[in-house]
Amino acid sequence: MKYGFGMLGLYVRDVEKSKAFYTEFLGMKLLSAFSSPTFAYLQPTEGTPIALQDLASLPPGVPAQPGGFELNLEVEDADAAQQEWQAKGVEVLTEVMDMGAGRFFRAKDPEGHVLSVYQLYPQVKAMR
Repeated sequence: MKYGFGMLGLYVRDVEKSKAFYTEFLGMKLLSAFSSPTFAYLQPTEGTPIALQDLASLPPGVPAQPGGFELNLEVEDADAAQQEWQAKGVEVLTEVMDMGAGRFFRAKDPEGHVLSVYQLYPQVKAMR
């Protein structure tokens, strides 16, 4: 399976305040159809999207602190990737879930860094 660096996830205490900074000050576009009160999907003018993730909405096992981040790896099939990771003994933290813009799961690398592995829905991919 191929993995591409697809998104940078930032852990924040206040999604609205952070969203205002990235959209109003930095000029990024909020993709509201794929965002929620606890998650904001932002598209910069160029480059990798940014996801703002509310600390309070993270699952158990994710060592979240304000200013923390999560590496997001894009795949074509999140379900197949999760099955492969589990078969290889990787610590998988969540089942595959809907995130509005696609489907994802969270796991940890050998040093405990949180990784989010996701696939985007076709309509989201078309917006890039």
